[in-house]
Amino acid sequence: MKREFRLKKRAAFTYVYKRGERTGSRHLTLLAARSGEGLKIGLSVSRKVGNAVTRNRVKRLLREALAPLTAAIDPSCMYVLVAHPSAAELDFASVRAETEKIFRRAGRLAEDK
Repeated sequence: MKREFRLKKRAAFTYVYKRGERTGSRHLTLLAARSGEGLKIGLSVSRKVGNAVTRNRVKRLLREALAPLTAAIDPSCMYVLVAHPSAAELDFASVRAETEKIFRRAGRLAEDK
């Protein structure tokens, strides 16, 4: 995922948490809220997931899983992907499939990538 698509500000995260629509799966939760800035995606991996090494690994996997999807994701929203503790046990293929599945379930992914 390119840096220009990253959600960085605390206020933006708070906005998405308060006003966003939630879509859940076994390992991830997706929150989506309308945006005037274009496509922005934030990652939230709490300390419940594991130690710093584990959390950083999960964030790296999520960023790489999102990279090929950014062209197909609806650009009119800001998104926050929240990782559950069970996400630490997944491999890259599973993270990629789970990420695509959750965006598709939320109706935020274009059918033709």
